[in-house]
Amino acid sequence: MLTRARARAGRAALTIADRAATAALVAAAAAVVFMTALVTVEVVGRSFFGVSTLVADEMAGYLLVALTFFGLADSLRAGAFIRVEFVDAWLGEAGRRRLDAVLLVVAFGYTVFLAWQFWGLAAQSWRFGTTSLQVSRTPIWIPQACMVVGTTILAVAVVARLARRLGAGEPVP
Repeated sequence: MLTRARARAGRAALTIADRAATAALVAAAAAVVFMTALVTVEVVGRSFFGVSTLVADEMAGYLLVALTFFGLADSLRAGAFIRVEFVDAWLGEAGRRRLDAVLLVVAFGYTVFLAWQFWGLAAQSWRFGTTSLQVSRTPIWIPQACMVVGTTILAVAVVARLARRLGAGEPVP
């Protein structure tokens, strides 16, 4: 009975991790759409009307940060990160599982460290009211918060991948 409850809890946790990664992917896609629209408005405005938004390049940069960090967890899920495949082939399945476990633990530690550092940076920007030097005077904690959220979701995805790889025995890319 306790084993079934643990299995259900484990599946629920994996579902939450998947939904977080999917939500982040939707946010990344929205960032691409907004960035495209913003650049289009800027180009049309300058080319045909001689006016500029004055903030298109800055906002496009912030959206690029958002799409990059929000896309990390789904990139991990899809197996899109760089791998050294000849090492995988040389190790065989058992060795690859062990190496994956070690690398995922290291990746988890690294992503948690990054999220913590990004959190400190965003909190400091919030505390001091740091804004961009551009016309928009955008509070810098906003794009930094995207870094915190994206890296945190990546850490959750790393744990989910480790659980799938070792615990459930599910194939992962």
